[in-house]
Amino acid sequence: MFLARIILNIFVTAVLARLLSPQEYGVVGAALIVGALGNTIADLGMSHVVIQRKDLDRRHMGTISFLSLLIATCLAVLQWLLAGQIADFLHVPELVLVSRVLAVMMVANAFNLTVEAILSRHLKFKISSMARLVSWTASHVGLAIPLAYFGLSYWALVVAYMAEAFILASIYFFIARDYLVSPRFDMQSYRDIRSQSLGYSLAGISSFTATYIDNVIVARLIGTAELGIYSRAFYLIAMPANLFGNLNKSVVFPLLSKVHHDKARLRTAQLKGYALTAALALPTSAFLCCFAKELVLTVLGQKWMDAVPPVIAFSAVIYFRVGYKVCGAVMLATGRSYRSASMQITYMALVASFAFFSAPYGVNAVAFAVSGAIVTSFILYAAVSCRMTGLSALDFALVHVPPVAFAAAVFATGSAVKMLLAGSPDYLVLATGLLVIGTLSVVTLYLRASLIFGKYGVEVLQSMTSKKLK
Repeated sequence: MFLARIILNIFVTAVLARLLSPQEYGVVGAALIVGALGNTIADLGMSHVVIQRKDLDRRHMGTISFLSLLIATCLAVLQWLLAGQIADFLHVPELVLVSRVLAVMMVANAFNLTVEAILSRHLKFKISSMARLVSWTASHVGLAIPLAYFGLSYWALVVAYMAEAFILASIYFFIARDYLVSPRFDMQSYRDIRSQSLGYSLAGISSFTATYIDNVIVARLIGTAELGIYSRAFYLIAMPANLFGNLNKSVVFPLLSKVHHDKARLRTAQLKGYALTAALALPTSAFLCCFAKELVLTVLGQKWMDAVPPVIAFSAVIYFRVGYKVCGAVMLATGRSYRSASMQITYMALVASFAFFSAPYGVNAVAFAVSGAIVTSFILYAAVSCRMTGLSALDFALVHVPPVAFAAAVFATGSAVKMLLAGSPDYLVLATGLLVIGTLSVVTLYLRASLIFGKYGVEVLQSMTSKKLK
């Protein structure tokens, strides 16, 4: 399902990049920062409580639904009233009307977050993924592309994002109706979840700030067009990163929650998480770094050539972005929400400071500085989570050896392909590299999967295959 989403994403991104300019993408990117902040605050960490808490009854669910919808409504009104001040702060005049329009979908997003948590609690990952794919396809393929083609500029994306939120809410209301509880506040239920949700909320707000603070700095200190380039480069690389990261959000976190009481099993699950993530992310990083120029020109087009350096910077740290989530999943699964929040605050501070001090040197400098902050944060977070579970530094290092070696082979193979096809069209170089490295990966996986995944990664593969056969 995630793979289908990525393929569609590439298609839609390629079409819209030729219909819209970096400036237009920058306007919508700035608006989405505001909307994402509202969604994070409205959630208050309660979606994590729904997944992690064992004794969750209908009263708790009613309270969570009530609070999410109430807070989302208040934030939507606040966003509407402060639209002018938001536009002035980010130096994006078009944001006044856009942010007011997008405020309407905040309640739908709050409802969607709660339902997704409920479906994850009941391990209904496939249903949730299908719903997201349908709503995204209907809104972006059915609306964004035609509206952009007919000249609606950034409003094509605004309409698409609103349609996606309401279509998804409609689907969720239908498929999850047996799990839904009427919103109803209960003080005792609120007291039961208050402490836990506050910790998750702090972690969520810190994570949001770390994710978007660099975008705010680029918009305010460099410019809207540069924000469009920066955000498109990040979005392009976020496709594979989100594919791997969703394994943590939808599968790893709920499963870790069920074994957190057994430190030995938790430690083994942690190793498997690192092994699987490294085996998927590191070779992908090597490929994307090698073919960054060809990827940008093939998918985005010639006018996005300035996005090549940021794509290289973000490609190089895909594993550290996703591995960071493995650390977070371990910590949240054991209920250490406040400790997780402190790590997120550290991450936020590193990203903010690195981005701020590099901003005078341009968008490329910000991309590389933020990538450095991501690597630093991962090292700190991994050290804390490994100490928490008793995982030794040697075991942590050894689990990464096979993926690192295979990633080096991928980069060397890609470099050889580029040398042999020097002067050929970019799309041909990219397609040939994908074919050659894809064949190398499949053959290696078939002959000896441990050369890519290592011992623990192979165990995960065998477990997944066994479940599929059953």
